[in-house]
Amino acid sequence: MNIRGGNNVKAAVKSIDITPPIGLPMGGNVRDDDISRGIHDNLYCNAILLEEEGKRFCFLSFDLLGLNFETCKRIKDEINKKAGIAPENIVINATHTHSGPDVLGIFRKELDKGCGQYINDITKKISDEIGLLPGRLEEAEMFVTKDNVYHLSFNRRLIMKDGSVKMNWEDVDIGHVEKEAGPIDPELIVISINNLKGEMMALMVNFTLHPAVLVGKDWLWSRDYINYLDNYIKEKYGNHVIVFFANGAEGNVNHINFRDKNQGRGFEEAKRIGELLGSHVSHSLEKKERLETKPLKILSKKISLPLRPITKEAVEWAKKLLEERGDYIPSLLDGVPDEVYAREILKLAQVKEKDIITEIQAVRLGDTIITTLPGEVFVEFGLRIKKESGHKNMLVFGLANDMVGYIPTKAAFDEGGYEIKTACSSKLREDAGDILTSEVLNLVKTL
Repeated sequence: MNIRGGNNVKAAVKSIDITPPIGLPMGGNVRDDDISRGIHDNLYCNAILLEEEGKRFCFLSFDLLGLNFETCKRIKDEINKKAGIAPENIVINATHTHSGPDVLGIFRKELDKGCGQYINDITKKISDEIGLLPGRLEEAEMFVTKDNVYHLSFNRRLIMKDGSVKMNWEDVDIGHVEKEAGPIDPELIVISINNLKGEMMALMVNFTLHPAVLVGKDWLWSRDYINYLDNYIKEKYGNHVIVFFANGAEGNVNHINFRDKNQGRGFEEAKRIGELLGSHVSHSLEKKERLETKPLKILSKKISLPLRPITKEAVEWAKKLLEERGDYIPSLLDGVPDEVYAREILKLAQVKEKDIITEIQAVRLGDTIITTLPGEVFVEFGLRIKKESGHKNMLVFGLANDMVGYIPTKAAFDEGGYEIKTACSSKLREDAGDILTSEVLNLVKTL
């Protein structure tokens, strides 16, 4: 499929409300009471449809913790039936809000029935709405811009002076911290889609930062800081503008500055972050450049990633711990209690497969490249993809087309810490990140 800038491209955009019913369990954190109690701000699926010479391509960004491979496939198949868009030409990503419904059921014995019905409902709603979008297509042109934002994101893994690793949400003594264990990705990349009147239709915003400012502690549905980013953009450019947000390789990046003991959590902090990010988006648009007229080329590939073997020792530890403590799960705003890890290890021990099949995609639009990663990938891999690809503008979409869990670096496995502990949220072998990165870079090279 080839898409060129200028009058050859048509675009249509839509913001689809996917706010769940109150009373479903919340996803992203472990608590004994995780049932939602209200709505702070609505959740959305933001869609961008492009067409050239009758061929269509669609981006979908869901305000959800993540969507697994099977769910993404169902959504794509339904859209293909109703809008004539080939599944390989549909990119699905999740913003990863921790104040949405538990659509993954990672830390549960099984997926909640209400959340299962919710997935069915939004699958139908999204496919119906996208089926109407071709009738709204209009000629459009696209622009790209970027900026560096250094003061909103932080590597959440800390190397202590005694050589241990702690997370930045723990109560650490600043004087005992040697350094942050890794980098951040400060790059903010924005693609603007305008109609031929010069009116902005949509902004595609790519930035690497966990939307876990709220962690669902108020039991309210929310898009987290993305809500305030959206509000800022709409106030400045008009309520009609669709803000499509795609997170990056955010596996080890969050908003917590361990040096600032006065930093809060909650909606005020989410507002501060979202509005500051919005101001950077606005500033960067002042220097936007028209996308080159090189053709858009889209590639999709199924790849295999190796599962981590579960040892007999791990199974024995899990059984012993649950015998001693029972099946009660204590509440944590951050992190996961040992009781959950024990339950997860026993669940993974029943898996007979040695690997999983997932999907990656690469998209070329002029001098701008979009790649997808199927989970919470450590930022080091995202930076490596950007550097080794050699392209001027490289967008990395994390949590795209699947949710395979954390993909840490080999160094992180040596260091220890939260993200490498075995669970359904971290089940891949130590070399999975290198395998994934090589596959993505090979796919990009063919562009």
